[in-house]
Amino acid sequence: MEFTNVLPGVKLVKQDEAGNEEELFVSQNDHVIVKTLNGREIKGIFMQIEFARYLEEDDIVHVHKDNGENEGIPFDTIDDIIKG
Repeated sequence: MEFTNVLPGVKLVKQDEAGNEEELFVSQNDHVIVKTLNGREIKGIFMQIEFARYLEEDDIVHVHKDNGENEGIPFDTIDDIIKG
């Protein structure tokens, strides 16, 4: 999954096993569902993406969860993001 910062949100380019690409634009305050590689689903409001300066594994998607807590989800643990 490729993330491109496009204020006030982000453009995601997702690719399936067959190589088909899908573009998704997520703006701040959109409701999203983040699916992680270990099977978790995190539902909440998209806040921002924090791009690390040097290490890709430090890039993080920030979500305000439905239970009122905030969570930062590292890129390398994300399987999919959908609008919810």
